[in-house]
Amino acid sequence: MVIVLIQSTLEMDRVNQARYCKSFEVYTYGLFDGILNLKKRPFAIVSKMSNEFKQGNSGTTPAAVNGQNNPTQGVATPQQKTVGRVQGSTPSGSISNSVTTQSVAPQFAVATPHNVTHNANPEVLSVFECPVCMDYMMPPYLQCQSGHLVCGNCRPKLTCCPTCRGPVPSVRNLVLEKIANTVMFPCKFAGSGCPLTFSHVEKVEHEELCEFRPYCCPCPGASCKWQGSLSEVMGHLMKVHKSITTLQGEDIVFLATDINLPGAVDWVMMQSCFGYHFMLVLEKQEKFQDGNQMFYAVVQLIGAKKESENFMYRLELATHRRRFSWEASPRSIHEGVAHAISLSDCMAFDSQTAQLFAENGNLGINVTISMV
Repeated sequence: MVIVLIQSTLEMDRVNQARYCKSFEVYTYGLFDGILNLKKRPFAIVSKMSNEFKQGNSGTTPAAVNGQNNPTQGVATPQQKTVGRVQGSTPSGSISNSVTTQSVAPQFAVATPHNVTHNANPEVLSVFECPVCMDYMMPPYLQCQSGHLVCGNCRPKLTCCPTCRGPVPSVRNLVLEKIANTVMFPCKFAGSGCPLTFSHVEKVEHEELCEFRPYCCPCPGASCKWQGSLSEVMGHLMKVHKSITTLQGEDIVFLATDINLPGAVDWVMMQSCFGYHFMLVLEKQEKFQDGNQMFYAVVQLIGAKKESENFMYRLELATHRRRFSWEASPRSIHEGVAHAISLSDCMAFDSQTAQLFAENGNLGINVTISMV
């Protein structure tokens, strides 16, 4: 009986299969058709400029760094901060003696994210353009009595509507806010090459970290207000901040001299390896609460945040009996040294620790950069 029941069931399945085969083909064709149509260690000294370095000669090994045999010397200058963090004077010299001036093409291509769209309606987007700054307005939308809009950044600066000269826009347009929830806005830096589009909520968050936004001068302790593209950063440093030394190689020694200088001081050096430039910064800060001094050391990539994730750096203070190290991914210069310090994402030590590793007021830091 069991066998007969199974056979009958199978026979019924054959009948049902034949009966619904044609409709199933039509259904699956329509379904998939719809889916398919969806769219060994160079050596750097941070001190006064030496004649030997200007002539390209090598110097002797300072006693502050152990285990180094006749390393190549590079020279940079400690930058002492004054009120307002104005950079101190720097000696004459040219960064071209040690910096590779030829720009290097990035080694990492940027994949196209999922939120790139090409069907944004220009007519719809034009409704959201501020008539003053020409940027896209974000909610809430305030209009004048005649229906003219202005963005929230420009509105406080106005005394009348820029279009009809009527009273300043103050009536909220709730209908337009609902429409804005369905619109994908281009990035503010689309003109600089950013291909992404976002909802009005995501747009603001993205633009704060967009790799196409202008880069500020990464040199700490200076009052430099320069801004430019990533490709222009190294040229700016070579032209304006000539005292910064650049050494080649992934394994170097960074010797900061005169660490006992009073006040807040920065030591800066460049390291070039793997086709990229890295900025090494040692910063000394005064703690006004207790009068103690703190040192912060960090490595920044002259590049975008995505590229920095491909590297690791190691900082190490070492003597015969002591060793103190820190490992992390380098920060992009978009984020800055101050941001790294505020998040404690850097090597940090007090003046007492610095004296344990210093010799004659000089502090040597071994710097190693590797790819991951």
